[in-house]
Amino acid sequence: MFAARIMWGTLEELAGKLDTIYPDLSGADVGLLNRAFGGIRFVYLRRGDVVRQAVSWLRAEQTGVWFQTGRPGQQQPRQEPRFDRGRIHELVQLIGEHNAAWQKWFASAGIRPHPVRYEDLDADPAGVARGILSFLGLELPPGREIRPRHKRLADGLNVQWADAYRTEMADR
Repeated sequence: MFAARIMWGTLEELAGKLDTIYPDLSGADVGLLNRAFGGIRFVYLRRGDVVRQAVSWLRAEQTGVWFQTGRPGQQQPRQEPRFDRGRIHELVQLIGEHNAAWQKWFASAGIRPHPVRYEDLDADPAGVARGILSFLGLELPPGREIRPRHKRLADGLNVQWADAYRTEMADR
C-alpha cells in the first residue's frame, strides 16, 4: 500500500516526471499514475470553507509551519503572521480554480473518487479513515487503532482573519 497527496498544482509536474520514465504513456496522466503506482484509487479531500482554507494556507506560507506532530522539537514560525486580505483573496480564487480543475479532471478520466470533506476529517479523523479503508476494500488489522499524528494548527487567529476577510469583502 502506498499513498500520496497530490495537490492540483503539482499533478502536472508529477506527470511530466513520469512521462520521462514511461514515454509510451506521455500525456496520459491516469495511465502514467497506474503504471508507476499500480491499481490507483482516488480520495478527493476538499474543504467546504474555502476562506478558512485560504487563511490556513496564508499562515503556513508566512510562518513556514505547514504541520505539527505531537513529537518534541516542533517547527517554530520563521516570522509572525500578518493579515493580508489581498493574498487571502488570491488564495480563495486559486483554491476555487484547483477544485474546479480536479472535478473536470476526474470527470474527463471517468474517475469516481471517494469524497472527503476536510471538516468531517477534522471532526472525526478515525471515522473518516475507516470510510477510506472501506472504499479501498481494506480492514484495520486486529488490535490496531487509528490515531491522528498531526495537531490542528488553526486557532482563534484563523477565525479572526476569516471573519475580517468576509467583512471586508461584504463591504466592497
